[in-house]
Amino acid sequence: MTADHNGKLSRRELPANYNSQWFADNDLDHDGQIDEREWRFYQTRDSAENCIVAIRAGGRGDVTRSRVLWRYRKALPNTSSPLLYQGVLYLIRDGIFTSLNPETGDVYKQARLSGALGSYWSSPVAADGKIFLANEEGKVVVVRADAEWEIRTVNNLDEDIFATPAIVDGRIYVRTRAALYCFAKQSTVR
Repeated sequence: MTADHNGKLSRRELPANYNSQWFADNDLDHDGQIDEREWRFYQTRDSAENCIVAIRAGGRGDVTRSRVLWRYRKALPNTSSPLLYQGVLYLIRDGIFTSLNPETGDVYKQARLSGALGSYWSSPVAADGKIFLANEEGKVVVVRADAEWEIRTVNNLDEDIFATPAIVDGRIYVRTRAALYCFAKQSTVR
């Protein structure tokens, strides 16, 4: 119950230990009060589970329990998408690279990308048996694609990278804050 009995929570009615950012994040209509709808949204959002879920295709009705194959909750990407390549699922978060069995969710390998820690906003891409990862600091890591992956090389472009690299016709395009780079094998350059 609110102090002024209007069914809405205002900033002054918050306990002293609540920070103002919490209020701003939950005052969805920015009217200076949290009403019943906003409170229910807060409760639902706060109980949400952050994980990757593998769901068996098919089924009817509520299949949330009967079709879930596995859940994975550790080292989840902040922004980047997972990569499924050659039967292995790959995740990157803050320089921690993980390979998972897509059938069971079991971890094959999880380790730091030596020489290329930091934030990864772009998604991993793959071609020719290699996985390419670009971090915010401008490091582009090439990893041998395998359940027991290993780093092949780390290249430094010395510019911020937020965009996901693109692979087209044997070339990889990497956009940094200041430039667009194209890399290719010598034999594909004309």
